[in-house]
Amino acid sequence: MALQRQVGYILLVIVLGLIAFGLVMLFSTSAPYATHNGGEVYYNLKRQAMWLGVGAILCVTMSRLDYHLLVRYAPYGVAAAVFLLLLVFVPGIGKKVNGAYRWISIAGMNFQPSEFAKVALIFFLAWWMSKHQRHAGDILKGFLIPAAVVGGLCVLVMFPRLHFRQGDLGAAAMLVLIFAVVMFCAGAKKRYLFPVPIVGLIGLMTMAYFMPAKRGRFFAFMDPEKFRETSAYQVWQGLIALGSGGLNGLGLGNSRQKMFYLPEASTDCIFPIAGEELGMWVALAVVTAFLVLVLASGWITISAPDPTGVFLGIGITTMLGVQALINLAVVTSMMPNKGMPLPFISYGGSNLLVCLAAVGVLFNIQRQGTYETPNGNEELLPPRTSPRM
Repeated sequence: MALQRQVGYILLVIVLGLIAFGLVMLFSTSAPYATHNGGEVYYNLKRQAMWLGVGAILCVTMSRLDYHLLVRYAPYGVAAAVFLLLLVFVPGIGKKVNGAYRWISIAGMNFQPSEFAKVALIFFLAWWMSKHQRHAGDILKGFLIPAAVVGGLCVLVMFPRLHFRQGDLGAAAMLVLIFAVVMFCAGAKKRYLFPVPIVGLIGLMTMAYFMPAKRGRFFAFMDPEKFRETSAYQVWQGLIALGSGGLNGLGLGNSRQKMFYLPEASTDCIFPIAGEELGMWVALAVVTAFLVLVLASGWITISAPDPTGVFLGIGITTMLGVQALINLAVVTSMMPNKGMPLPFISYGGSNLLVCLAAVGVLFNIQRQGTYETPNGNEELLPPRTSPRM
């Protein structure tokens, strides 16, 4: 019972620890990029701190508002996600970064709409399935309508500016995975859901075949040493960084690979730099922290007072856990390269905001959770603040 009530504090400590670790590593990797930021050594660190401040406010707000009230407006959230994804098509607002139109730029701030689409989808699925759970076995309400929403979001994510070669297949795959997991736990028919990952995988592989860069990443995954000078260069340099660190590392700030050898050293590939500078023990501690985060999120989810909270917790746990798993698998060459930030650690405002908002919802669910009393009965813990529904 004590652990059930204190699991929120465990989650808070883990999240704060990951954020602090990310800021330290961003501090370490910022100096080499000063020439690209007008000579400002800590440009990335300052921007990340600014996003962190905004994210902290958003996290507290999401934790204090009753999640039932938030879920009620889930359809408007999906509409907002569609609007933001369509803004990528608008010249002057849609911004091209690393050869792809996936960002919008407003008042000098860049934001990736696909990150917001993940949270919007989680809220929509929680709203829809809690409202139609008795029809979870129906093909229309229990599968086709939610699948149509996911399909629409995936189309906008994969075809920015109607150019599929610039599409974000990883974000689309994440949306499909969140949909499949939440719907499975909600009681949707297995015969409807089981083809989803298979068809999705075939579709993604087919699209990747016609994208030279993504096709090259697949071949690089199969034989990274052969393609270490071309399509496997980033992964190969990451493996060198992890191997160079050994057990105890080269020392904070002493990474060699961050000196323009390893691309995206402060974003997607920040974990190999951490392993190089701080060693295997710290790298394993980071992996353990994410494992504890997923377990704490799962504990909060199963203690939710109603199906709405359970579905929200399932979606958020899936999003955070799978995103961390994909990043760690990519940088250790266990799956083909896919640009996926490491939650709370990688540089990037969009993902940090979304992750902090998601954690705020978990705190919200935890405050309203059910707990087993010493006599074996269940007790509903009333929220400290709960607006009228």
